[in-house]
Amino acid sequence: FRSDIKGALQIDHAINDDVVTIEYSRNLAKLAEEAKMNFELNEFTSGGHNITGSSFNAAMQNTINFFNKYLK
Repeated sequence: FRSDIKGALQIDHAINDDVVTIEYSRNLAKLAEEAKMNFELNEFTSGGHNITGSSFNAAMQNTINFFNKYLK
């Protein structure tokens, strides 16, 4: 899959996600690191599967920063 990804990758994941374990995102980040890709993994202590509450605001700010850094 790594050869199909062009550009940077942002991963946002709440540790308390009860649908998808945080290990999926951590493994993806490890693969991205091994492939020397530009990526960011942002882990949130709360927010659940949909990243809600204060974690949502932080995730949106991270997305804006990511966009400005890699995609603008």
